[in-house]
Amino acid sequence: MYKAITERFSNINQSEVARKVGIATETMNRIINSKQNCSKMTAYCIAKAINEKAEIEDYFIRNEE
Repeated sequence: MYKAITERFSNINQSEVARKVGIATETMNRIINSKQNCSKMTAYCIAKAINEKAEIEDYFIRNEE
């Protein structure tokens, strides 16, 4: 599971990224505000939706749960 690095999402349009990834805007908001963890695949899709050259580690940290 991955936890968002909240400060990295300050200038991101959550609705646009959620649409590109195929998740609800509410889910995207919970992920960004660290209220919900996400899978590696979702973290990868979010990172690539923001910047095609980005890596998961640019926006998320691995949460050992």
